[in-house]
Amino acid sequence: MSNHIQDDVVQEGKLLSAQERVAFRMISTGNDLHGQRALALLAIDEGATQAQAAQQAGLTPGQVKYWLGKFREIRLAIFPDQVLESVGQDPMGSQPEMAKEPPPAAEKPKKKGKSKKAKDTKKKKTKKSKKKKGKKAGKKKDKKAKNKQGKGKGKKKKKAS
Repeated sequence: MSNHIQDDVVQEGKLLSAQERVAFRMISTGNDLHGQRALALLAIDEGATQAQAAQQAGLTPGQVKYWLGKFREIRLAIFPDQVLESVGQDPMGSQPEMAKEPPPAAEKPKKKGKSKKAKDTKKKKTKKSKKKKGKKAGKKKDKKAKNKQGKGKGKKKKKAS
């Protein structure tokens, strides 16, 4: 079996705990996105591949892969609190220990406007573009001057005698 296929398959009954399995069965009865996600993860728990689970749940394989990864990361917390409460689950009890910690303090709001570095960069670009324009303009003038000079060369007018 290749690595790709091994990643797709979860041994039967190894993904969900007994409590999660009950919650997923209840959530999967809903005719909404949460129900589809629960159905897909139940299928994987029963030994289906991600592709098979996607087909059974009416999702894409990419969606199943995403939700499987999210579930492994945060377990039942992939579902909104309202969904968990509706099936008799404690929303706070479904989150991993890390998720129970209070959120970090809010960062200071960033000042509006451009930073000094951004302003300096803009100035440099402007100067460079003016130089380029000047060089191009100079080249055009040189070409015109050469064309005027070149028109008279090579052709000599004969003087009438």
